Amino acid sequence: MKKIKTGVVGYGFSGRIFQCPFVEAHDDYELAAVVERSSDKSKQDYPNIKVYKEYADLLNDEEIELVVISTPNHLHFEQAKLALEANKHVLIEKPFTATYEEALELTTLAKNKGKIVLPYQNRRFDGDFLTIKKLIADGVKIFEYEAVWDRFVPEVLGGWQESGIASNNLLFDLGPHFLDQAISLFGEPEEFYKIEHKLRENSKIIDHFTMMLTYKDKVVRLKSSMVVAKSDIRYKLHTDHGTYHFYEMGEQEHQLLAGMRPKDKEYGDNAVYHQYDYDGNKIEHTVIKGNYLMFFSELAEAIRNGGKPPVTEEEALLIIKYLSTNTTL
Repeated sequence: MKKIKTGVVGYGFSGRIFQCPFVEAHDDYELAAVVERSSDKSKQDYPNIKVYKEYADLLNDEEIELVVISTPNHLHFEQAKLALEANKHVLIEKPFTATYEEALELTTLAKNKGKIVLPYQNRRFDGDFLTIKKLIADGVKIFEYEAVWDRFVPEVLGGWQESGIASNNLLFDLGPHFLDQAISLFGEPEEFYKIEHKLRENSKIIDHFTMMLTYKDKVVRLKSSMVVAKSDIRYKLHTDHGTYHFYEMGEQEHQLLAGMRPKDKEYGDNAVYHQYDYDGNKIEHTVIKGNYLMFFSELAEAIRNGGKPPVTEEEALLIIKYLSTNTTL
């Protein structure tokens, strides 16, 4: 397979930790360029790349096939639209867009251009989520599914994340992962409820959300808050095989922050989770070994061979529909 020459827009936390290392490590891609206006840190990490100071210069590079948008949330739509108009495939760090209308415009434009546009839902390839997916495939019936992802940021900070600009908030930061996982497991809910709140004094952003999805035979609860000193269990499942506890966020982020690379032998999830069965036994298991390279493998197959992308346009639209809707559907 001819390598997919890729340009990454932005070299902040997401670009540096979650995108560039995987593009560089994957055999089907070439990390060719990074747009980095204020420094050349990306060049220090990847000496063979081009560093563009202007986004337009990247778009004018005819060798670039895939553009990865890793910039503040409110810039995603306009930058993705420009990339599609320049005949590039586009991968967008979540959230996909700020509104459903923007998401629909991007997917329509991509279809007209014969290109792929999708959000980077890498958390589908966390070991804990892959394990839950396999439990369902193996016949485990879930009655209640609870996912919690808390942070401890009790004081309002500066920066674009807390500016109050639309889509720069906790709901659009972590909500896409929560909803994508739940809907990919269970489909669209019969009913949907959402609570958004500003808990911290002088907060300009949503810093707490709770979402409830109800189905004929199950209830799903998704919750995140920025004022939690000790987070709850990450995933809690009540099933016909007992209760399952998955304790912390997937290990890959911690490994990447520690400097591990995606192809290192020890890289990937290896966490313990527990099953409490109907007979009162506590059974220890280990999660499936996830790796975000899997996302890029599926994307490469879609770009080169017309395979199904890791996130379809229908899935991308659904997530934004629920994120941007009123409190009840």
